Amino acid sequence: MRWRKKVDKTIQGHLELQIKESSKHKKAYRESYNPPNAQIWIAIANLSKQIHQLNSKINYLEKELYDAQLPEPKKKQKKAADLVESISQL
Repeated sequence: MRWRKKVDKTIQGHLELQIKESSKHKKAYRESYNPPNAQIWIAIANLSKQIHQLNSKINYLEKELYDAQLPEPKKKQKKAADLVESISQL
């Protein structure tokens, strides 16, 4: 545990958060043949999930910004096309 105190202060909070999040899966990684390795993979999976969520939010915001820049007639055409697409997916 002492090594965690020696981590640079700029990332210490992030480290503690990842340790806390991965410890939620302690039961799973303790059953592993190599628990420390499994804990690292769980931390990687948590980071991957966070990245995916951020990418989804960024994509949504980029789409909204793009749509906001369209002239009014184009916006109506796009809304109609989006509506048709959403109905066709049902």
